[in-house]
Amino acid sequence: MTLKKTARHILDRIPLPTQRALWVAALGIPAAMLWGWSGMLLLDVALLLLCFWDYLSFIRKESITCRRRFPAHFLQGIKQKVEIVVENPGSREVRVLVRDEPPLEWEGAPILEGVVPAGSTLVLHYFVRPEERGMFRFGDLHLRERGPLGWILRISSRKADEIIKVYPRFQPLRYTDFSAFRRMNQGLRRARWRGEGREFEALREYREGDDLKRIHWKATARLDRPIVQEYEPEANQIVMALVDTGRLMGAVSGGKTKLDHALEAVVHLAHAAVSGGDRAGMLAFSDRVVSFVPPGGKPPQVRSILEATLSIRASMVEPRYEEAFLWMRSRVRRRSLVVVFTDLLDETASENLLEAVSLLRPRHLPLCVTIRDSAWDQVLGRKPGNAREVYEQAVLWESLRQRRKAMGLLAQKGALVLDLPPERLSTETMERYLEVKRRGLI
Repeated sequence: MTLKKTARHILDRIPLPTQRALWVAALGIPAAMLWGWSGMLLLDVALLLLCFWDYLSFIRKESITCRRRFPAHFLQGIKQKVEIVVENPGSREVRVLVRDEPPLEWEGAPILEGVVPAGSTLVLHYFVRPEERGMFRFGDLHLRERGPLGWILRISSRKADEIIKVYPRFQPLRYTDFSAFRRMNQGLRRARWRGEGREFEALREYREGDDLKRIHWKATARLDRPIVQEYEPEANQIVMALVDTGRLMGAVSGGKTKLDHALEAVVHLAHAAVSGGDRAGMLAFSDRVVSFVPPGGKPPQVRSILEATLSIRASMVEPRYEEAFLWMRSRVRRRSLVVVFTDLLDETASENLLEAVSLLRPRHLPLCVTIRDSAWDQVLGRKPGNAREVYEQAVLWESLRQRRKAMGLLAQKGALVLDLPPERLSTETMERYLEVKRRGLI
């Protein structure tokens, strides 16, 4: 037995007085004043005998056991439950106090209290809200057991080291024109997307608003009523998400970094692409390539992307778009939709992206998604009340003007562009992806 285990073994057997015992011990002072030192001594001896008798009950009974129970993984920014299961194999009920050791980066856990019936189990719980992605460690569980007479507490610890993974927030989204995706999320059937794709699917009667170019003239002449052709988007296409992890993506907006918001959108995009029959991949970069997940089309691909997000952090460097785009192009040779999540603050960053985006054309279709601060819309939407607020709005309008200019230049280079606040990032990126699929652009 090591020295550490020996010390723990000894500490687990040292009892502590309860609040009741301390109050009784404090009565020794008035007892000494009323009956002299002999009265105080008699009171202390009686108290020690009661505590000793209470302690003997711990030696006779079976040991309390406890364990932690929580989901296989946590989601960033989502409130989730942690349960502590306490089992009492003895023949007497026991009052316990339990304290958990959550990761140091999180808020401390409360002290949980309850009574465990004899030969039964008690489930205590508390809630955590992890604010960062990554891998975190839970420590041991610490117990305080109250004796049956209520005079002493026995302190002990239970080995409960565990590693928990915190993934980007991933919850089903609602899409205005994609009801099949919601059915697929509920596990009913694989989704089929209909739109302006290239693969012929079926013929149907003409409805008001249908494109006249889709009329099938032979079927119309044969059936003597207008018939249109219906297509579905091609499957097994590639969607690559390129995530900038440079200095601008470390800015906090809406309670999380822009990088966190981008990774959430990446996971939603990958899930929808794989579910619809496409292949999804991810590349994270700063001044170098940080992480790469090759495109794949099977359900485990989403888990691979989630695992890759655990170690991705924003760094205080400028992104090198050219190196990342060339690296991706050398490994993904088939035509793909390349969704670039980044941010633009000054002309230098805009020029670097403008020069690099031409490296993706014409083989790939780039979609540049820039993430602006959510507070900008709030500041610009209110009426200024003083000179400071007027100045703030003037600076923001100039920043927006530069961003729109950069967006226009990107569009001239053949890229699709979106400039979005964090709260609309996942849904509008998804809608643009669906539009690309409907129009058969990839």
